[in-house]
Amino acid sequence: MATMMPTGYISATEYDLRQEDADAIVRVAAYHRRDYDLSVIWFSPRKHANIRSSIATPFQRNSNTGLGSLNQLPLELLNDILLRLDMSSLFNFRQTNLPSRQVVDSLMQYRMVASHGLNLFCALLRTRLATGISLLDFYCALCTKTCALCGEFGGFISLLTWTRCCFKCLRLSAELRAESLASARKQLHLPKAVSNRLVTFKTLPGIYSMDETEYKSRITVVSARQARTICGQEPYPLIWGSSASSGRNMKLNFMASCALPYYDKRTGNVERGVSCAGCQLALEKDIIGSRAEDWAFAARDKVYAIDGYLEHFRWCEQSQLLWESSGSGSRRPTELPEGARRGGYFKARE
Repeated sequence: MATMMPTGYISATEYDLRQEDADAIVRVAAYHRRDYDLSVIWFSPRKHANIRSSIATPFQRNSNTGLGSLNQLPLELLNDILLRLDMSSLFNFRQTNLPSRQVVDSLMQYRMVASHGLNLFCALLRTRLATGISLLDFYCALCTKTCALCGEFGGFISLLTWTRCCFKCLRLSAELRAESLASARKQLHLPKAVSNRLVTFKTLPGIYSMDETEYKSRITVVSARQARTICGQEPYPLIWGSSASSGRNMKLNFMASCALPYYDKRTGNVERGVSCAGCQLALEKDIIGSRAEDWAFAARDKVYAIDGYLEHFRWCEQSQLLWESSGSGSRRPTELPEGARRGGYFKARE
């Protein structure tokens, strides 16, 4: 960032952050962008309420039945097989009987996926993509912290490519570009035999994108990069343009993605990513962004892991002011922006 930083944005000295204050600082001066989560495949928590206990909790009773010939396998081998089973087959196997449910539920990887990735699990089942993703694939994605394309915190998964990504790359990267199968066939003259080799699925009805557009019809989508690669054509540029057709395809990117938190295997903590309330406040005070500088809005929209945000906090003057006005976390700062209070800007949903 070669631009001279405005007064009031970057603090003159590094803030002496005490580790015992870290959690309270994040609670007071950072916020999770719920509007980002709501722009992709999303299910109301009410829909999960009836299945959460059954899909993630083993029955606390004994059974007289067994697993048939699978009982002859060493437990380590059976667990290894289940880890490599696709999520659809694993889901069906778990419903076979009580012992099958208990052996699946005994897997730590399954419990973590069912507890923290239920939205994505439902999306995989409903789009019928669960047949191509194993439990190990899912767990590895859950335990991946950064975007595969840019290295920033990655709070999303592109379903067509199974790529952990950040919100910016989800929107703009050609690597993750989704397009309708009909459009791909028309542009690339794909014969049916070739198109049958592509990963495709029908989108789910819902509200998508930051515009909160409702889509009721289902569109069969495909990875644009995979389609061009399989035809031997040059892939799109890494960042694609802002034409009308790009805008239409960008909507499909939202419809082909789902939020996924990060699970830290070492600590057991779960992170969904946070943005800086201080940078939002700096925009509202016209400290930054008064000339519509791109970097100012990028700073406001940036999503951090917790450790990344705390490093940012050391130099973010407005975040420090929010923290100081909170009485060390004992009260809500009076200048806390409305967007930070609500977790972004979006219409109320059930």
